[in-house]
Amino acid sequence: MKKLFALCGLALMSVFAMAATEPVVEASETTETKVLHPFKDFSHWSIQLNGGFSQFDGDALQRYDQILSASTLLWTVGLDVEYSFNPAWGLIANFQYMPYQGNTSSTKYGKHYIRGNMYSPSLMLSINLLNMFGQYRSNANWSWYINAGVGMTFYDVYDEPTGDNSAAEATPAGIEGGKSIAIPLGTQVEYNINNYLAVGLSGYYRLHNKDNFEGQDYTKGTMNDGEFYVTASLRVKLAPNAKEGGHVRNLSMMDYNKKVSGQSNLESRLDSLEKRVKVLEDTVANNILPRLDELEKQHATTPDEDGDGVPDFRDRQANTPKGSFVNYWGEGLPQEVLNADCCDQVKKVFSALGVDPSVDYDMSVYFAFDKSNIANKYRKNIEKAVAKLNENPEMKVELRGYCDFPGSDNYNLKLSERRINAVKAELVKAGIAEDRIILQPQGALPNPPKAELKNRRCDFFFY
Repeated sequence: MKKLFALCGLALMSVFAMAATEPVVEASETTETKVLHPFKDFSHWSIQLNGGFSQFDGDALQRYDQILSASTLLWTVGLDVEYSFNPAWGLIANFQYMPYQGNTSSTKYGKHYIRGNMYSPSLMLSINLLNMFGQYRSNANWSWYINAGVGMTFYDVYDEPTGDNSAAEATPAGIEGGKSIAIPLGTQVEYNINNYLAVGLSGYYRLHNKDNFEGQDYTKGTMNDGEFYVTASLRVKLAPNAKEGGHVRNLSMMDYNKKVSGQSNLESRLDSLEKRVKVLEDTVANNILPRLDELEKQHATTPDEDGDGVPDFRDRQANTPKGSFVNYWGEGLPQEVLNADCCDQVKKVFSALGVDPSVDYDMSVYFAFDKSNIANKYRKNIEKAVAKLNENPEMKVELRGYCDFPGSDNYNLKLSERRINAVKAELVKAGIAEDRIILQPQGALPNPPKAELKNRRCDFFFY
């Protein structure tokens, strides 16, 4: 009967193992979401040391009102090496040492004291019921295992007669080199202390197919000698952080399935993206938007006296005519930029606004090196400017003065100012009103940095 129970237990364990095995998605370089390989990307090995108490269950002397055998309660130690295929099931290689002793009594052979040792290696299938039936539990701190398997027990036993055995037949002194098939069945509750260690409490019954563990090989029975044992255990999970997925004994089935299907990686990416979006939202709401509002307020209230689109607090040339082509700092661009081929579109814009920013080099007034007086040959250019202004009384003129490269910035700025003032004086002398003349000293031309005549000039810009 006990053998039937054992076989049924093994069959149930096999069914549980197949039920616990779930199809997984293989890792692929073409998938957008990274999936983990169920074997390569997880740690699986662990070692467990156990110790506790054991009691022999055989033909030892016992009374009718006893539940357990009357054999002596002794100690036991064992070692397990386990490979966990996934959080639901694994395979255990176990070795258990179990000493035993007790007393036998019969009318035929009299009373005897027996003592022996069992050395029992076995392979067991282990099913974690909490992970198998609790597919959606949030953590794997607690585990409840059902373990069953098959192995061998090697034993020796010594028989010592006790009391008056004068009428009894002789019994052998002992048996050495005994062998028996062993079927261990047990359950274990385990708690994960951390990623490396776990503690547990287990109870086992080890069934054998032989009935002469008492040393009396002629004893009649039902081949049901066995061994109870209860142990406490300490498990070491090997390399729990060596693989990306961690150790499978530290995972719930839900976490494991997420990792092997890629869902865990996707959730991690979504969490990271959500955090980044939250940071961006906070930055925009608390930093950028208030600054933009402040800039809009400043732009709406900050004066722009010359109407060039650059507020006065940033305008370095606060007297450029309205519609002038200026840079970020409100500075008028030199003739070279406006005459460049790349500025045709800009010229079209000015033309649409009724502005003619083009300047002819032949109309400019040129100066000698480090001089601001006007040579006679350039006075005819001033006369051309006067004629153009007289043709259109609404037109204004902007005088931009430049210097060549030598000299400090401050000196060149003052020199360019003297040059355009000299041209202005000639225009006023010719009858042009001062309010129609705008002065813009530019200083040295940065490009090209040469001491050439064309860089020492005053240009006319008409509006």
